[in-house]
Amino acid sequence: MQSELASSSGVRLIPVTPGSFIMGSPQSEVGRAYWEEEREVTLAHEFYLGATPVTHRQFELVMPDFPRQLAHHPSAADAPVDSVPWKSATEFCEKLTTIDREAGILSSDWEYRLPTETEWEYTCRAGTSDATYGPLDSIAWHFGNSDLRPHAVCQKSPNPWGFYDMLGNVWEMCQDWFWVKYQQRACRGGSYFNTQKCCRAATRANYGGGRYCGFRLTAAPVGPYDFCPSIEEYSTPPAKPSIFDAFDAKDFALAEQILADDPDQLEAVDAIPPNLHGCVYLDRPEMLEWLLDHGADIELREQDYGGTPLNGAVVHRNKRIIRILVERGADTTSAMDLAQRGLAGEFEYDASLDREGYREIVELLRELGIE
Repeated sequence: MQSELASSSGVRLIPVTPGSFIMGSPQSEVGRAYWEEEREVTLAHEFYLGATPVTHRQFELVMPDFPRQLAHHPSAADAPVDSVPWKSATEFCEKLTTIDREAGILSSDWEYRLPTETEWEYTCRAGTSDATYGPLDSIAWHFGNSDLRPHAVCQKSPNPWGFYDMLGNVWEMCQDWFWVKYQQRACRGGSYFNTQKCCRAATRANYGGGRYCGFRLTAAPVGPYDFCPSIEEYSTPPAKPSIFDAFDAKDFALAEQILADDPDQLEAVDAIPPNLHGCVYLDRPEMLEWLLDHGADIELREQDYGGTPLNGAVVHRNKRIIRILVERGADTTSAMDLAQRGLAGEFEYDASLDREGYREIVELLRELGIE
């Protein structure tokens, strides 16, 4: 193998030699899910993996006409590309394969593709066995240090094999099925919106797309490869009750106990949507007030649209929750603009959000002193 492989799109790929490792996580690991059972895995083939996730700049060279939103910060072009569907990520790999074979960079019996979960975790661990390959703040952009946005690659320390941003920044799509029954692909590594519970080498999640999910390029021999077991192949343990379950049962002592056992359940930032936004979508004003009373961040943005709870309440025309949030001091800067956009029909892609329904929202906001 070459010491490195440089694609015509500017992606730098580092060789990974075959080997064995323990995949998954011990039962004691914080954040562990039941489908992370430990098992010894041997990778018999060599491959290359991108030193970083594919960036906006690199993606645009191959897919110039792909519509997406470029984040408004100076390093956006060198931040990982996101908001790309799994099929578009594989199309990128296929197009680049054709380009680089014609350029003589890639031989005809090699191809670019997304990594398998086994390839990804083997490379992420780079010979280590802990949940992360270093202190999280030094190796990853995560919920606690990212300002809830992606950052340019290579700003954090690499793993022992020289790979950057394997944890945090953006989730990375893989070839494997996470859940075959629902046709959900796997993604790895956590994102700028996740806590350490998700920013671990063993974390497996379903691809949800959105602003927090990208991919890393693999170059490997053409041929079959092994997938990890889909989660339906594991025995499902009894589900632990959530705060939503406690409120459904009107068991407030249970809600307090859940929070005492795991303070992260207050905001549940690793969940989609986080709890406050779940209250907006499900019309749960009493639970929303309970969460705020216990210290939930009234301005916490959700992952898919980047909006605050008040933004969501305006778009979904939840008058009770709008009143609660405004009276509790939520930032109202964009509230009237959202209501006016709704009145102009911008959200009518959802049949339940017809423009006429926003007249009452405009009136409510004016009643609350918002112009």
